[in-house]
Formats: sequence, C-alpha cells, structure tokens
Amino acid sequence: MNNMKGSALVYMVLLVQTLSCSERNSVPAPGPPSGSSEKKFMKLEEALNHPDTGFVNLVNIIRGSVGTNGPGSKVVWSRKNDFHLGLFVSANHVYGVNSWSSLPEEFVDIQSINNGIFLGSQLPAANGSIRLTNELNANFGLYHPAIPSNTSNATILPKDDFYLGIIDNQRVAENGFGIYPNFVQTTKPLQMFDPGNRTSNAQTWSGVNTNDMIIAVGYPQDKVTYPNGVISSGKIYSTAEAESIIRSLHQQGDVEGDIPYNPEVEFLANVKAIAGMSGGGVFNARGQLLGVMVRATELNGEPVLRVVRITYIKQRFSTFFNALQVHEKNKVRPFVSGELP
Repeated sequence: MNNMKGSALVYMVLLVQTLSCSERNSVPAPGPPSGSSEKKFMKLEEALNHPDTGFVNLVNIIRGSVGTNGPGSKVVWSRKNDFHLGLFVSANHVYGVNSWSSLPEEFVDIQSINNGIFLGSQLPAANGSIRLTNELNANFGLYHPAIPSNTSNATILPKDDFYLGIIDNQRVAENGFGIYPNFVQTTKPLQMFDPGNRTSNAQTWSGVNTNDMIIAVGYPQDKVTYPNGVISSGKIYSTAEAESIIRSLHQQGDVEGDIPYNPEVEFLANVKAIAGMSGGGVFNARGQLLGVMVRATELNGEPVLRVVRITYIKQRFSTFFNALQVHEKNKVRPFVSGELP
C-alpha cells in the first residue's frame, strides 16, 4: 500500500518490501455480515474455517477473483466480454508508472502489441484450492489513465492509481527465469474459481453505501506469514468522517493528510491492509466489487484504507472510450464489452 510518511509509514513499490501499516496496532473491526464482533484480519485458511457459514460463503464467492500482481495484488472485475477472459483491475503503482510505453491516457491494442507478462502473476487454482502453486498466469495491460509526468509509484494520487488489464488461459510453471507469453489468446474462456459466477453475474460491481460492511482481499508481500492471502473486514466511512480523518492526518504530519479526499474518486474504510494488498479487491456483503485498494495508514491506532471506487474507474474509462475513433473502439471493445461501452 502507498504511504510516504518517513520510515514508520512506508509505501509499497517494486523495490520496497516493508509494511505500510503496523500489525501490532491492529484494532477490532466490525465482523462478517452476519454480525460477529471479533477482529477481522485473518489468513485465508482461517477465514474458510470461520464458524459463521454466511461469512465463509461470501469469502468463497470472492476469493477466486483476487490474485497476485508482481509485488501487489489484482482483482478480476468481470468475464462478461466477448471472449470471456478476465478483465482485471489493479493499482498503477503496482504495475509501475514508468512501465507503460507512454504516460498520457491510452489503451494498448493487445492483439497486435504484446505487452504480456507472467512475472509474479497468479490466480487461485480453478478447483478452489487455496494454496497458490508455482503456476503463473499471463497478464496484459489494456488501459491506464493519464499519469502526470512528475509522479512516481510513491506519489501517484488515487485518481490516477488504477489500470485495466486482461488475463487469458496461458500458464507456465515458474522456473526463476523471465518467461513471456504469446499474444493474448481469445479462443478459450478464462478458467478460474468462481463458484457463485460472481464475474459473470448481471451486476458484478456496485456503488458504496456509508457504514456498509466490506471485505478486502489481497496477497501481502510477507509470504511466510500469509502464503495464501488475507481477508480483512470493516466499514465504509461517511464523507464527513473521511474529511475529518484527512484533516486529522494532516495535523499529525501524515502524508495522507496532504492528499485531499475526493468522494467521487475514492472512499475511506476502517479496514486494515498491509504491503502487497495494493490492487486487491474490496467487496460488499453481496460479493460485488466496490473498488481497489491503493493507500493505507492509521489514525490513533485505527486503520484507514483508501479505495479507488469501481464506479469512478468505470466512468473514467467510459469517457476515454467514447472519445475514440470507431476503428480504435473496435480494437478495445471486445475486451470490455459487458461492463463498459
């Protein structure tokens, strides 16, 4: 997660492997949707052994959608495109802002330009096993918003800190060497663990409601402690609460206090997150995607998570797409149909 306040609050970039939120300061958060009040930051295997069957069912609905993305995480938004491949969302600072061919807003014609990569890309096994194997999935970057020329992985703002990509069925076993996929494969739907067909449902995403119970899923960089990912839960702060939190962070000298809260772009939540969870998914109690995690800190011992809204991502891309020439729309539309224009 991104946070840049000195050595105590550090951000997650490609070469920095430290925590952004101190685990020793974790606090009780609202429990799963059924109302349990116990603390909710747990290993995935612990979540699946939870006594609340409703909570376990929710975890199973969403967990197959979230995977690793290099040093961070990603979440499959939908498989409702022409090819039924995985349209995924992640954080730009996870991909690396300088990894794109150019910084202005753009899409990549992935059927003629091969920007695919296997490195660090994994999804849970399609059979539902929670243990990630050494099998890597092919990722293809599809679209990113404009990235200011003076920004970095550490300073990128939430409004620019997302990108869209595609996952196909190309897989290889990790062998320690750089391996790159062929061009995106469109002949076979993506095989993934999705027992509730979340990624194919009529409404795979949703807007947010204040005080809604939410579930965050990601893969911390600490693979020894969290080899199979984590589940974290809490509630969404209201706009007034979020603005008050940002003011307090500013007064305390936390860099997050220097980033104004924009309710059209993001929401803040009382949810714990640690390095590596950037780009992972945040879901409501119905298993619908609400957004992706980008930054985290604490205020008076309480976790503060910044999440880029999926509604904002959808609007931002739709505006870009609608301005394209017809021949350009025809290149990108097959990969985003079903969720976007």
